[in-house]
Amino acid sequence: MREIRLYDSLSGQLVPVSAGDAIRVEVRTAPISTEVGVDVQSTRPLVLFSFLERFLQREGFGTKFLFDSPSSADMLYELSEGRDPSGTPDEAGEHDGTETSPDAEHDTEMSLLEVPRADVERWVNVCFGAGRDGCDWEHVSPSEPILLSDALERFGHPAIALYLLGTHYSLPLGDPSTGLVMGSKNAGRIRQVVGTLARDQPSPPDMRHYMDSFRDALADDLDTPLAFVVLFEWVLEAERRGGDIGDNDLRVMLEVLELDDLAAPVA
Repeated sequence: MREIRLYDSLSGQLVPVSAGDAIRVEVRTAPISTEVGVDVQSTRPLVLFSFLERFLQREGFGTKFLFDSPSSADMLYELSEGRDPSGTPDEAGEHDGTETSPDAEHDTEMSLLEVPRADVERWVNVCFGAGRDGCDWEHVSPSEPILLSDALERFGHPAIALYLLGTHYSLPLGDPSTGLVMGSKNAGRIRQVVGTLARDQPSPPDMRHYMDSFRDALADDLDTPLAFVVLFEWVLEAERRGGDIGDNDLRVMLEVLELDDLAAPVA
C-alpha cells in the first residue's frame, strides 16, 4: 500500500497515514453564512474534507474520519455514508443527524456519528483555517459574499471546485469573484481538450508519468494546487499532439478531483 502523508498540526510534522488511522479535522474559522444561504467560501472545509475522505478511500486506506464537535469539546464526529445496505447502523453508534451540501446534484448524504475522544488511539489533525505555523489566518476584510446557489447557476460546479481546490488547504482563499472566473475559464479549456480526445481509450504510455506525478502530489499533504498543475501539463501535452489520443488518464484525474462533469459528452 502506498504511503500518504498529511501535515499534523499538533506535532508540526508530515506524518504517514495508515489504514485504520483516525483523521481529526479541525475547522478554526466558523463558516460564513447569510440570511438567505451559504456563500461559496464557507463551503470550503466541507468540500476539502469530503475530497480528502474520498481520495483516501479510493486509495484503499479505509481510514476513520472525524470532525470536531460544534457542541462539546470532549466528542468527535465521524463522517460516514450512514447506514449500510442491510439497514443496520454504522459501528460507531446511532445517527446524530444528517448534513448535506447545498449542491444537491453533487450531494452524498452523510451521517454525523458521535465518537468518544478517548476511543481514538492515534489520529492526525488536519486543520483548515490555520497555516503551517499553527497560527490562524490573518483577518482580512470580508468581500461581498457570493451565494453558492448563485455561483452554481452562473459558473457551474466545476468552476467552484477548481476555485476551492486550487489553493492549498493551509492557505486562505483568494477573492472568490476572480477565482470563480478563472475556474470557469480553466473548466472550459479542459472541456475543449476532452472533445479532441479518443473517448474511453488508453492514454499513451509515454504520458503515464503525469499520472504518477498527479498522485504523488495528492499523497504529499493533499497538494491539490500541484495536482492541478500536473493535470494541466497533461492537457498541454495533449494539445501539442493535436488531440486524438486516449483520454483515460485525464478521466481518472478528473474523477479523483470529482470533476467528472468535464469529461461528459456535450449534449
